[in-house]
Amino acid sequence: MFLEDIKDIMKITAQEEYGLRCLLQVAVLTVKDELASLEDIAKAEHITTDYAAKLLTVLRQTNLIQSVRGKNGGYKLSRPPEKIYLDEVIRSLSGELFESESCQQFPGNDSKCVHISCCSIRSVWMSISQVLFGMLERISLFDLISKEDILTKYLKKELALTISSPINLEKVVKYN
Repeated sequence: MFLEDIKDIMKITAQEEYGLRCLLQVAVLTVKDELASLEDIAKAEHITTDYAAKLLTVLRQTNLIQSVRGKNGGYKLSRPPEKIYLDEVIRSLSGELFESESCQQFPGNDSKCVHISCCSIRSVWMSISQVLFGMLERISLFDLISKEDILTKYLKKELALTISSPINLEKVVKYN
């Protein structure tokens, strides 16, 4: 189990999935010095032109793509694909995985969370977010438009290094 089952493990929003797919459509054409039209992107991804337009607007507002007006206009990347990394893409489409303000959303019956000063759950979510975005900041759009099997091998190796051994807090607590 790895990339093929990632959606069963994580919740990836439609905006993240289709936003990234639309961006990849633009990246493939940018590399060829061509512009991607809204209609072609929507057709390639089997989404409505309205939804594609919404996603492309977000990507344009966050300076990942540029729009070129006119009869032969379309979209192109604002930087080369090897300079655009997935952490920036995901943050532009949906923000951080975990934000400390989330603690304000689950206060129970009180106005603030009773665990605000000491929360082991918060440290878990923040650590997972750091690991995930640490991986995403090493994967560029260029990597995604390259061969999938090479990227899969690389990611399996990197992921194995990141989570190669279980956490044993007994050792940490004993030495502190």
